[in-house]
Amino acid sequence: MERLEVELRMAKEQIARTISPVALSQKNYNLCMHTLITINLVTDLRAERKKLRTDKTDLLRHVKQLCSSLHDKEQELRDFIRNYEQRLRDNESTALKMTSERERERWSLMKHARDEAERSLVLAAQLNARDLQLQRTQEQLQEARRQLSGCMSDQESLISMPPPLTPPASGILPHLGGAFPGSTMGGESTLRGNSDKDSAAGDLNLSDGPCENGICLTMDPDNISLVSSQHNMYQYGTPVKERSPTLSPLNSSTFSRSVDNADTSLGSRSVEQLGASLDGDGSSFLGRRLTGKGTGTLGRSGRGSTWGSISKVFARSRQRARNASQESESTTVSECGWSPLTEEGYAEKLRLLREASAAPMERWRASQVLAWLEVALGMPQYSVRCSENVKSGKVLLELSDAELEAGLGLSHPMHRKKLRLAIEEQRRPDLVRYPTIGQLGHTWVASEWLPDIGLPQYAESFLHSLVDARMLDTLSKKELEKMLGVTRKFHQASIVHGIHVLRIIKYDRQELA
Repeated sequence: MERLEVELRMAKEQIARTISPVALSQKNYNLCMHTLITINLVTDLRAERKKLRTDKTDLLRHVKQLCSSLHDKEQELRDFIRNYEQRLRDNESTALKMTSERERERWSLMKHARDEAERSLVLAAQLNARDLQLQRTQEQLQEARRQLSGCMSDQESLISMPPPLTPPASGILPHLGGAFPGSTMGGESTLRGNSDKDSAAGDLNLSDGPCENGICLTMDPDNISLVSSQHNMYQYGTPVKERSPTLSPLNSSTFSRSVDNADTSLGSRSVEQLGASLDGDGSSFLGRRLTGKGTGTLGRSGRGSTWGSISKVFARSRQRARNASQESESTTVSECGWSPLTEEGYAEKLRLLREASAAPMERWRASQVLAWLEVALGMPQYSVRCSENVKSGKVLLELSDAELEAGLGLSHPMHRKKLRLAIEEQRRPDLVRYPTIGQLGHTWVASEWLPDIGLPQYAESFLHSLVDARMLDTLSKKELEKMLGVTRKFHQASIVHGIHVLRIIKYDRQELA
């Protein structure tokens, strides 16, 4: 192309140089001009062609760039699609794993719940067996008490009977063989007439006048009873007016075991005291003579009939004591005013108590207030009045002491104080100094804490007043003396030091264990 342009330019210069316009004819001149114009057009076409070629090159380069960009985008799209599909597969596998894991957890929870249900049934059966065993043990204990009372009555009857004239080599009372009738009375007479027959029978004659061989005692065998036997019969039972009617189903078994242990130890002490009385006053007892009504003074020949009459009297006395104890127990049960919770009812109370612990008292329902009063505080004797007059926890928070006494029947000041302390603790739980103080109820105080500090004799009064750990922490000297009957200074000091130890360990029962 460049060569052609050079040739055209040279031809044009040669024509212009050799041929003048004058010499040429008009026709040739036009032809030359047309040739020059054609040459110029060709030159312009060539320049335009060159420009088009340059544009083509640019367009091709731009197309190549677009193709490379498109290829990159396609590669990115393929990578994105591949990653997306991979993520979908991963998510599906993760979802399958989570589903299978949740299924396994669900089955494990169901299995655990089934195992726990079976375990609860086993524990319930064991608890029933323990209750039956405890009931049988209590029956055996009462039978042992009756036998002990009979043994002591028989021993005292042997003491009261006249000995043989010649002391045996080995007998029931060998250490009293030297005592003979005719010795004087060394102490107060252990025989007394039955009080319920004194008005009808006037045959009892407790005279200390001299008889033929010694002191003569004339009485009706049907009216005879032993003071010591009567005392030993009644010392095992707690009077009805002193029993606490406020035992809850949660703490009655523990305190009954402690009372049974105390009764057993008391029975052993009574036997020791009986043996001591035999050693000290046996000679004076042997100096007595029993003279039946219209039979005269009894000698060796009348021993069998007297023994039969006394045995009948003792049998009647034991029967009366047994009837009195049964009436006392029935009266006590009727005065307590609560019935033990069933297993379902107790489980429902615990469920309501757990729900109440997760919410403030203002939001408690009436059933939650009732469960808190019966289970947490151990005051089921006030549940009937509470269900009638307290419909929510907000109502309970707004009650004053006078309204508590009128609405719930809290006439006992210690019971009222216990409920007030528990309500104030629920009102401001953030101000509680000892978080575990509510776990130590009045049963623990009466059956464990008081014996641990050496004061088990106050267990009945503490239990009757429902003294728990909150009340111990705020106990005053006036309440100790007036309400709980602790009047001795050393006993008060023991209780104060015991409370100080509880404050040191922050009323944590685990620290005591």
